[in-house]
Parts: sequence; C-alpha cells; structure tokens
Amino acid sequence: MKYINDSYTVESVLCGHPDKICDQISDGLLDLYLEADKSAHTAIECLGTSDTLIVAGEVSSSANIKITQSSQLLYQQITGFKPIKVIDLISQQSPQLETAIEHGGAGDQGVMYGYACRSKYNYLPYGYWLVNTIAKRLDSYRKETSAFLPDGKIQAVLCGNNVEKLTVNVQHKSDADLESLRTRIKNEVLYDIDAANIEIDEDTGFIRGGFENDTGLTGRKIMVDTYGGLVPHGGGAFSGKDPSKVDRSAAYMCRFVAKNIVANGYAQECCVSVSYNFGQEHPAMLHMIVDGVYSPAAMEIVKVNFDFRPQAIIERLDLKNMKYMQTATYGHFTNPNYPWEKIITI
Repeated sequence: MKYINDSYTVESVLCGHPDKICDQISDGLLDLYLEADKSAHTAIECLGTSDTLIVAGEVSSSANIKITQSSQLLYQQITGFKPIKVIDLISQQSPQLETAIEHGGAGDQGVMYGYACRSKYNYLPYGYWLVNTIAKRLDSYRKETSAFLPDGKIQAVLCGNNVEKLTVNVQHKSDADLESLRTRIKNEVLYDIDAANIEIDEDTGFIRGGFENDTGLTGRKIMVDTYGGLVPHGGGAFSGKDPSKVDRSAAYMCRFVAKNIVANGYAQECCVSVSYNFGQEHPAMLHMIVDGVYSPAAMEIVKVNFDFRPQAIIERLDLKNMKYMQTATYGHFTNPNYPWEKIITI
C-alpha cells in the first residue's frame, strides 16, 4: 500500500510555517479545553493572514477558555512575532453530533489509514523520517542561536535510502550573511546527513514569513502530519479535534496496529485501513495489507488484539490525557514516546 517507486520526494516545514502555526494553535486550544474538561468536544480551525488570526469551529465543553487571549499567547509562543488581531468565531457543537458520540458511535463517517515498515527510523520510510528530523533540528537550532527566523521548509529527493537532493529554505533577516548561515546549518544541523547535493536558501529573498508572507490554514499539511504522501490518506486532518473525532483517533489506532504487526515480526510492511458510518460504534470496514497482500491470518490477530470502537480507542491509547500541541509539528508518528507508538507483545 506504500508508494512503490524507489525514487520519491518528501517535505516537512518548520514551526513558523503559516499552516503549522494554525495547526499548533488549534491543538494548543484543544489542550486547554481537555486540561479543564476531559469530556470536551472540539473541532477548532484557524485561518491566519497578514496581521489577523481567525479562530473558528465548534466546541462543546463546560470549560470557559478565553479564546482571543489564549490564541494570542500561543501565536507569540510559536513565532516570537509581534501580537496580531484575533477574531473569535467559535460556536456551540451541533446536538446531533453530541448524541452520536454520547452513545459511543463515530461522530462522522470517513476512512483512515495507518502504516509501518521494517526500518530503524521508528518503522517509517527513511525519507519521511529524515525531513521531519531536519525540521526539528532546525527549529531547535534557531531557538538556541537566533541564527534565522521561524518560517521554513525542507524537501528531499531520494532513490531508495540515498538522498539525491536536499533543499532547505529558512526565513532570515534582510541583512543576514547567507554564506555564514549556510555553513552553520551544514555543520550544526546537517552534520550527519549524507546528501550529494544540498541547497540552502538558494533563493536569497526569504525575508517575510508566517502570515505576513502567506495565508495559513489548519489541516493543510496533512501529508507532513502522516507519511509524506507515500501512503494512502483518508483526507481528514488531525489538529484541533478532540479524541472523539475518528479522523484523529482512528488514524492513531491504525498506526498503532500497523507498527505492532511489524514490530512483532508478522510482516515487513503493513498498511491498516478502517472506515466508520456516522453514529455507529463498530467500523464499517477494517482491512489490512501485509507485505503487499491481504492476509486472513494477520487480520485474525488484529481482531483478537485490537478494538476499533471509538471509545475503546480513546481508552486504549489514553487519548484524553495527551498533550496534542506537540504533535502538530514534525509528524504525528515520528515520536516513539506517543502512546500510539508504543510497542506491545502480541
């Protein structure tokens, strides 16, 4: 079920990328709601453009979160930029969605995927792991040194596990010494990357970044969030959605299952897919491809060991006690400490 061409391209972005700013604010607000009310249901989406951030979506919660103030603090925490105008358009969640969730059913229909492969890169394709690792290193280096500004992107072209071209673009000040910056990034960030062709800020005009440069929107980097476009995606974004939303929780469960099928030696590669109908507790479909084929034996292992009912997923992965803002950068499946990344014995 993975993209089978040996040559492929993957990308990641820094925490100051406009879409990722929106993802982080959406998940930061989710964290505030869950901290105050474990039963909170949220679907929070942000749109940022120029000097304005619009926070919209639906919430059902007993918590009284100051959306404007909290969003402003999150924005400045992420970017370090000057304050912007925040418009709060959060509304009450629809009662018909509440009814479905209260009875243990899925709050929406949809299909989700999870993937894992035998690799030393947290059971992920090397290229996808690589670009997110570089993004994380770049953000850490910037926070330590202020050598450049928060926005940026990384793109890698690979053939197998060989990096044929690596492109790094980071936002910088207008008077930055770019030759010095390139040398510092190569030595301090890309020190162990074997790339025959590395380009760093070849376009010397990356001065404006974040919302000042481009409009940002929650959920517009779903390939960065998942498997870099190398694996099927159901289309549903994660950020801003509480664990009752199967777009998020079922995708985490699919990854949990796929990773454990591979880690326990049942396959070299595994892709799990699940779909739901609105209001129904049990999946409409649960399917798995291992090493390129459907395996009834492997499916039986999944049915015995893993429960895909929405409430069972929340309990199994302890999703109401998770801090989600951290997941909004560098991919949702790259950190082995997340609960859906835990390896168990099956």
